[in-house]
Amino acid sequence: MNIFNQFTLRTLRKNKIRTLVTIIGIALSVAMFTAVTSSITSFQHYLLDVEIVREGAWEGRMIATDLQSIQNITADKQVKSWTQMDNLGYAELKDCTNDDKPYLMIEAVDKDFTKYSPITLLEGRMPKDSSEIVISKHLEYNGGVTYKIGDTLKLSVGKRYSKALSGEKSEELTSNDPYRPGETVKEKSQKTYTVVGICDRPVSEDFSSAGYTAFTRKDDQKAANYDLFLTFNTPEQSHDIMAKYAKTGAYTTHEDLLRYEGSSSNDRFNRILYSMGAILMAIIMIGAISLIYSAFSISLSERTKQMGLLKSIGATKKQIRHSVIFEACVLCLAGIPLGIAAGLGGIGITLHGVSGLLGKIWADATDIQLHLVVTWQAIVVAIIVSFVTVLISAMIPAARAVRIPAIQAIRQSDDIKIRAGKVRTSGLTYKLFGFSGMLASKNFKRNRKKYRTTVFSLFISIVLFVSATSFSGYMKVSSSIMDDEQESYDISCSVSDNATNGKAPSEVAADMGGLSSVDSVSYLKENYNQQLEIPQKYLTDKYLSYVKKNTPDHINEKKGTVRVPVNLSFLQDDAYRTYLQENHMDVDKYMTANPMNALVWDRFVLEDEKKIYSMEILKKDNVDATLAMAKEIKGYYFTWQDGNDYIYVNEDSDKDKRISAEKAAITHPIHIGKKMTVNAPAGVSVSKWNEAVNVVLPYSLVKDGILRGIDSEDGHTRYILMAKQHEKASTDLSGYFEEELSGTDAGTIVDVAASRDSSQALILVLDIFSYGFIVLISLIALANVFNTISTNVMLRRQEFAMLKSVGMTGKGFRRMMNYECILYGTKGLLFGLPVSLALSSLMYKTMVNGIDVSFMFPWQGMLISAFSVFAIVFITMLYAMRKVGKENTIEALRNENL
Repeated sequence: MNIFNQFTLRTLRKNKIRTLVTIIGIALSVAMFTAVTSSITSFQHYLLDVEIVREGAWEGRMIATDLQSIQNITADKQVKSWTQMDNLGYAELKDCTNDDKPYLMIEAVDKDFTKYSPITLLEGRMPKDSSEIVISKHLEYNGGVTYKIGDTLKLSVGKRYSKALSGEKSEELTSNDPYRPGETVKEKSQKTYTVVGICDRPVSEDFSSAGYTAFTRKDDQKAANYDLFLTFNTPEQSHDIMAKYAKTGAYTTHEDLLRYEGSSSNDRFNRILYSMGAILMAIIMIGAISLIYSAFSISLSERTKQMGLLKSIGATKKQIRHSVIFEACVLCLAGIPLGIAAGLGGIGITLHGVSGLLGKIWADATDIQLHLVVTWQAIVVAIIVSFVTVLISAMIPAARAVRIPAIQAIRQSDDIKIRAGKVRTSGLTYKLFGFSGMLASKNFKRNRKKYRTTVFSLFISIVLFVSATSFSGYMKVSSSIMDDEQESYDISCSVSDNATNGKAPSEVAADMGGLSSVDSVSYLKENYNQQLEIPQKYLTDKYLSYVKKNTPDHINEKKGTVRVPVNLSFLQDDAYRTYLQENHMDVDKYMTANPMNALVWDRFVLEDEKKIYSMEILKKDNVDATLAMAKEIKGYYFTWQDGNDYIYVNEDSDKDKRISAEKAAITHPIHIGKKMTVNAPAGVSVSKWNEAVNVVLPYSLVKDGILRGIDSEDGHTRYILMAKQHEKASTDLSGYFEEELSGTDAGTIVDVAASRDSSQALILVLDIFSYGFIVLISLIALANVFNTISTNVMLRRQEFAMLKSVGMTGKGFRRMMNYECILYGTKGLLFGLPVSLALSSLMYKTMVNGIDVSFMFPWQGMLISAFSVFAIVFITMLYAMRKVGKENTIEALRNENL
């Protein structure tokens, strides 16, 4: 080891506190880099595992294709692996209650199929040969047909053909085609199967499928068509590869899986992810460079005279530069391993702690645990970024140090330059702080470089803290925009009105309320297929532009109105009255039938190829509009409105029928009283993803027949339940449905409380990581400020000793230091707050490219940083001054270094 390296080591040992703080700063920085890279890797693996358990490991799927296309694509070297599902055909089900799903859809698979697409067995086992079959439980609760393990099925399996309409030929239907009225099954063959297992509804079955999936083992039998599940060597090219070979049928990609693999074609997702990730790494790197730069800058400032002496005896610029780099390497040897260990340990404990919460978010993947995944790539990236950060921090002050001539360095005249008029202070400073404050001000002006380091540290600390709070805020806001508002109730039941055996909704609600596990019940009716005619002058410019671009036929230029979709909710009168009272609104006004006064929620969220954005429909409160409702026509059901025509579809032939709005619509004048921003009443669905005005009215309007057509025979009533024991209540309600309601499709039960637990768990996970990030950034900032100020004060021991020797009192010292604290804090805030605001704006611009969020002025972070800056500066200054005060004045005058 050469003399320069020995000299560097001795200096580090002599200045233990500064060395320790620098090592801690490096360790914190490395810990942050390690935590970021390792948590990204861990979450990526976790989300991949969850997606594979839920939806399968396939990256691309060819649907209803032929054998030639399968042979062609599987021969392509880009295909990594594949499995085939043979679509053997459809068998008609007797006594099936679901008219849109009257078949059993027989699929033949091999033993490796579940590696690509999951089959969740509830009972029994998978088939071992082509004579055995596994039936979906969905057939029982959705179709009303029950099979048990051991049952023998004799089926006529064939192909589906559409009904031949006039002038058209009958065509073969595949799994891509939903059920069509009048279709038939032809080319039948007899099959006998033994039921050996019951499974949950398979994810391979489309929700519009005409049949319930049943699995058997694949043999040499020829199928009607085939589904192919593939993985690729280059997943990002999966779409193009399948497009090349898909001559028949359809194809799709597993977008969620590709997104977690980093191979998604979703530019918006990648743009936000990479942009925010880059900002996050930049924030950490700026903080690390600031802390370590300050430490090296102070170290070199302290050793300026030593370097001048070394230069005077022949040391070259290269040797001095190598000495600084050696110091950086020594600090890295201590700080980087410590930081990696701390980062992995901290993020490992954090991931273990939130693993249970994530199980609530993905309830169907609770067996998968989030655990720390350490990859060599993540560690290498953390080490390289950290080492580069330290080198940059060290080389900036080193480059300045080697340029100082030897004589100038020995005299230490480079930092202190007095120019005429530059050290003059104002009379106000003298009046407020006396001679001590004036002296501090002059000292600040004569030694600007040393003070600049302290102000820069404060500036960086402010920028880091405010940027961190803004980053966390935008992450949480983006999550809230994507999710609908949380429901305040526990259970929702939708009950068919023709299944209640003549009981009115109030009687059914009373029955449900009589269950011991149910605390309270209310009910409502909903209708989503109606429209409001609203004058254009009452609509926002943003919404009008959207309508003109996407649905110009909704605009009636003659009347000056626009047709707006409306979701109607008619809430039980007592529950509605309570809601109005709780929100301090005029109960009599909104309960009256003539005129109708409605509460409205009108904000909705849209998604296109570039971004997600939200908009409001109405400009203001108190809007007069016309409610247009489609009449009921026997044998037809209303679908949508096309221009001035209402489109009805025949229930038997599936043919369209156009009826003019004048003949088909029932109109009612309606007054929209209040645009609401608070949560809707319990049970009222206000989905952000529906382009509609959500209107709430009292149930008595339906009961009294004022709004005809809402209370139809085949309608549904939704019951809203509060139940602390929501799991037990769900079980009790299932028993009530079986005993008191008629029909296999009497209604549904949704345990909303369980879903709410999932949403709350997600928010808590976001909070943990957001505040954890803020705390770590704050620690880096705190270490930076403490290291800079305390070391600067310690370097001025000789100056303070000289002032003591000429008679400055303790009170004078305190006034001088108080002035310096105010000066540091004010200067730091003056530069830090505008830059913080600019960085927050940059984050906003990054986010707004993908999600339409409003700019969040970071006033909270600014206030906290302003208070914290002065508190930290005063505390650090107090600590350093106490340490200086304990020293002997004569010894301090003799010593030049720490």
